[in-house]
Amino acid sequence: MVGGSLIRQCTRTDGGTGGTGTGGALPHGRARSRIVQAVACAAAGLMALVSGALVWGVAAASPAGAAGAVGASSGGANTNFQFSAEPFAGPGAQQRAYFSYELLPGHRILDQVVVLNKSNAPESFIVYPEDATNVPNTGAYAFQAQNKVHNTTVGRWVTVGNTSFTVPPGQEVVDTFQLSIPSNAPPGDHVGAVVVQELHNPAQQQNPVGVNLILRFAVPMYVRVVGKAFPGLTIEDLTVFHQSPAFPYLSGPAKTAVRFKVVNTGNDILDPKSVTVSITGLISGTIHTYTIHQTGQAQSKANPLPLQMLPGGNLSLTEEWSGLPPFDPLTAHVSAVASDPNTTSPVTAVASTSFWYFPWIVALIVLLIIAAIVARFTVLSPKSREARRARKAAAAGGAAGAGAGSRGGQVTPPGSGTREEVKT
Repeated sequence: MVGGSLIRQCTRTDGGTGGTGTGGALPHGRARSRIVQAVACAAAGLMALVSGALVWGVAAASPAGAAGAVGASSGGANTNFQFSAEPFAGPGAQQRAYFSYELLPGHRILDQVVVLNKSNAPESFIVYPEDATNVPNTGAYAFQAQNKVHNTTVGRWVTVGNTSFTVPPGQEVVDTFQLSIPSNAPPGDHVGAVVVQELHNPAQQQNPVGVNLILRFAVPMYVRVVGKAFPGLTIEDLTVFHQSPAFPYLSGPAKTAVRFKVVNTGNDILDPKSVTVSITGLISGTIHTYTIHQTGQAQSKANPLPLQMLPGGNLSLTEEWSGLPPFDPLTAHVSAVASDPNTTSPVTAVASTSFWYFPWIVALIVLLIIAAIVARFTVLSPKSREARRARKAAAAGGAAGAGAGSRGGQVTPPGSGTREEVKT
């Protein structure tokens, strides 16, 4: 809820190619049209992407806004946009779907946004700049409601000429803004938007429900500050969870889940290409491997990889499956590959962690059996010890009797025994 309003996303379908400044080619040959289209297609917000066995999952949160058309309404309210906003293109200029600039620190540029009123009544609007916000765990980004905006880069660098105005029905208004890059601006990619928000909607005024309807249109702005670029990608928080059956191969297979985050740690926008998870055993070799590829489509349950990740963006993924060999030291391996539109080299990240699936109940039973066998030969009961002493005593008594009998019938050899002297 934002100020008592329900936030939801609508779709923008306008295309076109962007340019540097007011209409040239994108810096470093960036092909951003597919990116903008994918971002604009986040129609109902980013869904929570949850995986099952052999299915990738993304721990997602629903953003309060996204690039393109952004609306706030309740179910059943009319959210048909009666206005549009896009970069202004003069006579003979190439139409753009977003703003894109590459500037040195301390430089500035003027540009314009055009707002078209498609309704049959006057409409009032406010215009303000905004930073893009990374949506935790999804790798995607969004644009927040105005009362949640906390600008630190693009939103602070843009100054809008007319922050509020009224557009006659069927007419358009061109609003000028200035982008000023501070001299101490950090190098790399920064993303924001020029947001056009409708102040009122006639259809909503006729709605007896009385929902506070807010319609906003965010025109994305990509700003690259010239300086040292350091693309970076890491695998973080790699954890393995497994549910061990009491008796392997009898009470079901072991269920395993590998959970981790893919994080853009550099200062460049990255385009994720693939993520691979594999499990290897010291004895068993490769047990499981699975790779998810970027399909070029909008982020979804079947395609959890976003088309692009802003600096600082993170994507949480979980890979689940069943079947692990017991008593085998195992290792989980994760690798991710992304491309940087500013370089020709891929950006990669790898991580691994070791674990051991050890069925403790089976091991305990085996230990008890071994202990019983050892006890059978080394530890005797009291009755057994008494019987053993009796047998020893009987054997000793018999030996003593036999010795006495032998001495009674003994013949004394000559020269032994008592010497007797005879006198003559």
